[in-house]
Amino acid sequence: MKNPGVILVTGATRGIGFALANELVRKAHTVFGTGRKPPAVDQALFSYIPMDLNDERSIRKGIEGILKKSLSIDVLINNAGIGQCGPVEETSIDAAKKVFETNYWGIVRTIQAVLPQMRKAGNGLIVNVSSAAGKIAIPFQAHYCASKFAVEGLTEALYHEVKPYGIRVVLVEPGDVGTSIWEQTDKSAVEKSVYREALQRFLGVKEKEMGTAADSPANVAAQIISIMETRKSPFRNPVARGATFVLAARKLLPDRIFLKLTGGNYKV
Repeated sequence: MKNPGVILVTGATRGIGFALANELVRKAHTVFGTGRKPPAVDQALFSYIPMDLNDERSIRKGIEGILKKSLSIDVLINNAGIGQCGPVEETSIDAAKKVFETNYWGIVRTIQAVLPQMRKAGNGLIVNVSSAAGKIAIPFQAHYCASKFAVEGLTEALYHEVKPYGIRVVLVEPGDVGTSIWEQTDKSAVEKSVYREALQRFLGVKEKEMGTAADSPANVAAQIISIMETRKSPFRNPVARGATFVLAARKLLPDRIFLKLTGGNYKV
């Protein structure tokens, strides 16, 4: 990563993205942070760029504006994402597609818009923020997990495709982080669900995971910056409290044992 460099952070108006964009500015980088709406707080140190990841024209316009100002984008951090909660049986296809539009296709659109300039420059860094849920399927979050599983496959393929052009690609896999993504996830259908009792037990566990047990966005942002600054960092990078342990367990334990542990943890 160039120091200082020009960095684009999607989903920078809250949570991890906000903490990450601000800290990168403090490290003397030129940072552009995107979102559908401006940050709700006035402590944003970065330059805000309105961008809707579900709209290719919005992405192209935003990136063209950055390139006019800075001539290059040295680092792309695909951080934006939305949550999902509900049984597979009862979640509409439209609701599932909405998750993929942002969490998967939003990343694809942004990469496609930034890559030509990086490829011509012969260098660059792409950081895709996936999730521990990109390796571990969580009950009642099937479509969120599926979107993150898709990001894992996309990023691994991209790694090979752009390596000959001097572009580095890394995955970041956060565990539970105390952001607003869970608060903003629609849970309105729980009371009418045929899975109501199991869903309520799941929600009790999830509220704790995303609340008192969660890591802070500032801590996770610091870990991501360390990964960016370490040229020989691994391709996959668990971050946030407990992520390294649970992802190692998923890799080492047989399915029958890990699935039993997951079901037990979420009380389903």
